[in-house]
Amino acid sequence: MIGTIEFNSSTLYRYATIDVDRLHDTLGDTDATRRAVEAFLHAFTTSMPSGKRNTFANGTRPDAVMVRLRDTQPVNLVGAFEEPVRERQFGDRSGVVTAAAEKLAEHTTEVEQAYGDPAVAAWVTHVGSRTAALATLGEVLPLPGLVDAVGATVADRLGTPA
Repeated sequence: MIGTIEFNSSTLYRYATIDVDRLHDTLGDTDATRRAVEAFLHAFTTSMPSGKRNTFANGTRPDAVMVRLRDTQPVNLVGAFEEPVRERQFGDRSGVVTAAAEKLAEHTTEVEQAYGDPAVAAWVTHVGSRTAALATLGEVLPLPGLVDAVGATVADRLGTPA
């Protein structure tokens, strides 16, 4: 490529939803449903969009993963980022990760309180103290534990403990 390629630092919010009941109806088996949910969760969390993969450090992993199990409709929390997350000073360092985590935690709480439908269960994987604000939103686990806990809860809710 000839020319200048600009780079920016942004907040990437990814959202997905799985209709577990419909998936179970389709697969017809609780264990298969659990394994499919676990596989999707792991793949969605550890894969990234492939554009510019060789130019912009595509292997960067998320600073946080939040999973919320609901027995109502899915809730997209992208409203937390309606206003751009700006770089802020935090003690001796600056950045956008802490501000983004705080905005997401605040918005999640506000939405669930406003509509009166908190998650049935929730889990969080977060990296370091910069994303600590999210720890109030669910059980904090490393990613493998989060995937296992979600799978076990799905199986339990479908009637067969994992």
